[in-house]
Amino acid sequence: MAAVGNNLSSNAFITMFGDEVTHIAQQKASKLQGAVRTVRGVVGSTYRFPVLGKAGVIKNKTAKQDIEALSQIDIDTGSSGQLDLDSGTFIGDSTGTTAAEVDVMNHTNKTATLDNYSTGEYVDDFDALKTNIDLRSAYAGSIASAMSRAYDTVIIGALDSARSSMTAVAETTSGTLVRADLQAVHNALNAKDVPMNDRYLVVDSATYGDILGDTNIVGNADGPLSQALATGILPNVLGFNIIMSNLLTAVDANETYSYAFHKDAVGMAIGKDITTMVNYVPQKLSTLIAAEFSAGSVVIDPTACVSLSA
Repeated sequence: MAAVGNNLSSNAFITMFGDEVTHIAQQKASKLQGAVRTVRGVVGSTYRFPVLGKAGVIKNKTAKQDIEALSQIDIDTGSSGQLDLDSGTFIGDSTGTTAAEVDVMNHTNKTATLDNYSTGEYVDDFDALKTNIDLRSAYAGSIASAMSRAYDTVIIGALDSARSSMTAVAETTSGTLVRADLQAVHNALNAKDVPMNDRYLVVDSATYGDILGDTNIVGNADGPLSQALATGILPNVLGFNIIMSNLLTAVDANETYSYAFHKDAVGMAIGKDITTMVNYVPQKLSTLIAAEFSAGSVVIDPTACVSLSA
């Protein structure tokens, strides 16, 4: 951020400035903060999100036979690929060849590594003196906006890292998202039994416009009574809470990776929330406006996430 003093002329004492500072167009608030599972007050450099596998059932075990712990069921590595049970029949996904591929209650962890983020700017005493602008508030607002964008970038980075483990859906028409694409994403989550509530779809501005412009999604027949047509805001489509973000990673010049996920499928561990500080620094004869936070994100359950090239 350029210091205001660099732009002040010698007659600044007699120059009147506008009452308010106009901030250049930018994302000012976090858009993803409420869309993921968030844990605050984390102590340490990492945080583990426990993950428990699905359970199966054993049908008609032998009378007086000890119940077999699901997590200890062995796999018959022979051609049959069946579970090795002492008695009864296992009901569940028994097509795998390792314990992790079978519906048993395996316990794992997904680890989020916390990183530290900070930024700041100095407000010179004379700069503040020579203007009628509240520079401290203006700088604090701009710095807080930068922190909010960094917060979202942490979550998007976690989604990018886990993309190869997600179900992938490609758009039907190159460069344009249509209703069939949204239905494909919806169906992909349904196929994994992902809960219908708390589903989110994060798309870039171009894809957001595709959804608004598709009359099969937002019909002209709805007229002024359509909230989307009246406000330009898409609150919910096919059960997805729609979030527009220009921080998503580009596939190429025409496409961007979008993501659909359940809230509990993505975790955000916070060691320190976004904090803005205003401190006077005597040796610089300036006030330091600074902000910092510490956090890390990880995809807890990739099966409850879908990547979309749109």
